[in-house]
Amino acid sequence: MQNQKNQLQITEKEVKFIYADDYEFFQNKILSNCYCLTCKPKKYNSKIVNYQIFINHLNDVILRGFCSECGSRLNRYLETGEVVNYVQRIKKVKQKYV
Repeated sequence: MQNQKNQLQITEKEVKFIYADDYEFFQNKILSNCYCLTCKPKKYNSKIVNYQIFINHLNDVILRGFCSECGSRLNRYLETGEVVNYVQRIKKVKQKYV
């Protein structure tokens, strides 16, 4: 598991750039389809709120926030490093921080 220090924190504006035409999918499907261990017995999907956004060395996006239902810590790992179009835009975002 990668140390959080090795991850680059980015903004919502940068996520919008990375997802481009898929940003609506990110907002409507990804944020509201998270797995919360605390809420699991009641329902499977929870929404992540008050999250911070990170990119790791694999060009994957990681969301760290809280469950909208119960307030428990909640993380969402997005394998953006496997999508060529996303990776190209992620590299541009990373260049801003070098």
